[in-house]
Amino acid sequence: MSEAISVFRGGGRAIRAGLGLGALGTIALGIGAWADRRRLFLSYLAAYAFAVSIAVGALIFLLVCHAMRAGWPVAIRRVLEAIVATFPVLAVQFVPIALGLDVLYPWMSPDRAADPKERALLFHKRPYLNAPFFLARAALFLAVWVLAAALVRRWSFRQDHDPDFDAPARLYRFSAALLPAVALTMSFAAFDWIMSLTPLWESSMFPVYFFAGGFVSAIALASVLTYSAQASGHLPEIADSHYYALGRLLLAFIIFWAYAAYFQFMLIWIGNRPDEVTFYLARAHGPWMATTVVLALGEFVVPFCFLLSFRVKRHGALVAAIGAWILVFHYLDILWLVMPSASPKGLPPLHWIDLASLLAVGGPATAAGLLSARGRPLLPIHDRKLAEALAYESP
Repeated sequence: MSEAISVFRGGGRAIRAGLGLGALGTIALGIGAWADRRRLFLSYLAAYAFAVSIAVGALIFLLVCHAMRAGWPVAIRRVLEAIVATFPVLAVQFVPIALGLDVLYPWMSPDRAADPKERALLFHKRPYLNAPFFLARAALFLAVWVLAAALVRRWSFRQDHDPDFDAPARLYRFSAALLPAVALTMSFAAFDWIMSLTPLWESSMFPVYFFAGGFVSAIALASVLTYSAQASGHLPEIADSHYYALGRLLLAFIIFWAYAAYFQFMLIWIGNRPDEVTFYLARAHGPWMATTVVLALGEFVVPFCFLLSFRVKRHGALVAAIGAWILVFHYLDILWLVMPSASPKGLPPLHWIDLASLLAVGGPATAAGLLSARGRPLLPIHDRKLAEALAYESP
């Protein structure tokens, strides 16, 4: 088996393109700092949250697969490991957010609040919502993710060179133990980085919503990368059944995303409390109302209808196309979470600074993921479940 699996040596052009686009995006952000400083930091936060949500989603998927000792995901494991290899770059890319706390978060200056009640509530939350504690928590979140991703990849790659190394047993124990920590850090990151943009609004369902979007987008990105690798001749072992498994996961988790979105809205609507409805009121007028409708149709209705088909889920190109579609609408979802919360007067849903931010964050992350895969086989060649994974037949 190991002799038939080639080492990945491609991606050079994509790596150079990622770095070049990242540099171009960074230069554009420099111009954006003069044009609209507030939009600059909001757009950067949206792009960063988009990338991090996908990377954390891929990490959770990877840990779940190890904890379940799942069979078929072994065939796409190296794709997931390439996605989580972006965490060191993402950790560095948090720096602009740390520099823009004053611009992004109203809790940084509670004395600016005009309403005395609002000002009192912001001061009440100061023990938690303050810059030193915020940055310390962010450092903890990123450290957990970087460490988890590094160890999972290290033990997986070690088995390529040492067939006697029992990677599955170690990864099983490690993944089962670390899953709660990764889930909790993701939840608190959602609270801190996104929900605290509206510091007087609270929802215990919000981290579930954020997780659902990131997790389904991680599966979507894995689908796109798997098909791209196969189309380039690097993963000829991938069969229709593997795409069917990915398609089923996409279908299941876009339903889960819609469930989380609907029940968060329904509970707040039933409660009808002034401090809760502000989140939806900011999205119920002007272009953001249209964005809400487009988001519901694009991230749920359209992929849901296509993924109901058995034949579509067994067609690699179609699953990859649906995955790319979901990624586009997940980014729109992150914009929907960030922009109205940070500006009660409303900001236009799309701006050229948004594209610059995506390039500045996504370009280097893409290059890092591809670099991590170069010089390594795209299949774990000594994994005991590899033969089972490649022979997988969907029911």
